[in-house]
Amino acid sequence: MSALVVIARLKKLARSAATSRFLRAKDGVGAVEFALIVPILLIIYLMSFEITVAISITRKTTHASSDIADLVTQKSTVDRAFLSTMPNVAKATIAPYSSNGLTLKISGINIDATSVARIAWSWQSTGGVPYAVGSTATIPTDLAIPNSFVVRSELSLPYSLLLYLPGMSGTQRQSFTIKKDFYYRQRVGSNITCSDC
Repeated sequence: MSALVVIARLKKLARSAATSRFLRAKDGVGAVEFALIVPILLIIYLMSFEITVAISITRKTTHASSDIADLVTQKSTVDRAFLSTMPNVAKATIAPYSSNGLTLKISGINIDATSVARIAWSWQSTGGVPYAVGSTATIPTDLAIPNSFVVRSELSLPYSLLLYLPGMSGTQRQSFTIKKDFYYRQRVGSNITCSDC
């Protein structure tokens, strides 16, 4: 056998040994798996953060609507000047989150002897009167007690949720409005009047 044939066989054997060592090698597998998994974990983390913020803002909006109805029911008479301070209550409750675009409606609802609910007065933060005096109002059935009075607070807050990879590339904002209504009975007297609503 010639020297050239021996050298060729040795080279072939060395290549096959190197190839089999390469195929059996496990070095760097962790780095490759890490590189594949990290983007998915980051997306899950960021989406979890966005959803947590949305839940927190929803809870704060609920508290704000409840607080406003609670404050109004502690009065026997209100006016526009007093009601115009209620958006500030909502903004303080929602802080540190943004309350841009917040709208608020507050209504006094009188329930007559036949359990029919009618608007006694109403006010809204954007100006004007949202409901006509004397128009019927829809209230929860457990609050429809004859000859009683209820205050309704309706709070709306626009929110924009950031979605990651909605179409498998980039980000997208999903906008929606958080709406919370609260009903409270009057605490003083038989009703609450609004002097200039």
